[in-house]
Amino acid sequence: MNGSNIREHLALELERLRERNGSDFAAIALPASDDRAMRWQIVLGGRNGKVGQMKIKPGVGLGGMVLRHGTVYTVNDGENAELLEACPVMLAERLASGIACPLIESDTGPAAGILLFGRRGREAYEKFAISRIGEEFRDSGLLTGLLDGDFG
Repeated sequence: MNGSNIREHLALELERLRERNGSDFAAIALPASDDRAMRWQIVLGGRNGKVGQMKIKPGVGLGGMVLRHGTVYTVNDGENAELLEACPVMLAERLASGIACPLIESDTGPAAGILLFGRRGREAYEKFAISRIGEEFRDSGLLTGLLDGDFG
């Protein structure tokens, strides 16, 4: 499968998941080809186009926390407003709650990417639900194509 087909399949799968979990925004971060940093490469429901230009820094924002710790993170004003206020994606898209999880090739491997969902309303996410979505995404087979270097 070539890069453009993988991108189309990823976007379709991401849109399906976004609708299914009632999100206004969804994005997938993958390693950038020009350096080892991760960038938001597929963005759905974005309002300003800035997110696709953002580099993810470990420990900064929702995606950065996932990158650093390799686990699911949630953010909302009732739970951890400081992370909400420090997250570039949440600020740029004016999201009130968000959740991100690592895309992992295997249970012991490092994150191959990051899956992020956000809501502009205040309804918080449940960690269990997004973990299940991350597993479904991994099991869809699309991640294998990404790791084989077919994404372009």
